[in-house]
Amino acid sequence: MGSLSNMLNEKQDALCAQSEWDFSSLRALFINCTLKRSPAVSHTQGLADVALEIMRKNGVQTDSVRLVDHTIAFGVYPDMTEHGWPKDEWPAIYPKVQAANILIIGTPIWLGEKSSVCTMLIERLYAMSAQLND
Repeated sequence: MGSLSNMLNEKQDALCAQSEWDFSSLRALFINCTLKRSPAVSHTQGLADVALEIMRKNGVQTDSVRLVDHTIAFGVYPDMTEHGWPKDEWPAIYPKVQAANILIIGTPIWLGEKSSVCTMLIERLYAMSAQLND
């Protein structure tokens, strides 16, 4: 892929340039649920890069996480190392989710279904819901 500065087409660039809104107080996090580890080309990341560039051009602070590049344990507890797993990087990733005003989950679709990585993400997000309930 080319650099992000030439990723948008003319219409997208024009719409970004015409925007009168201030989104500088917003933070967006894109979680890529591709099955391909970096540096393999991910079509999911390619789609995300366009959306993230549009957000950046409109002042949104952006970040992206490719889950398969991290060791994330399966389970429905906030930290699976407390439940027998030797390593779990989810507790280090979750603060990025909490800090985001916008959460985008991108996944390839296989036979009409989300990826297994996306299912794991949803389970881990569910695990954190108890921390938000009063």
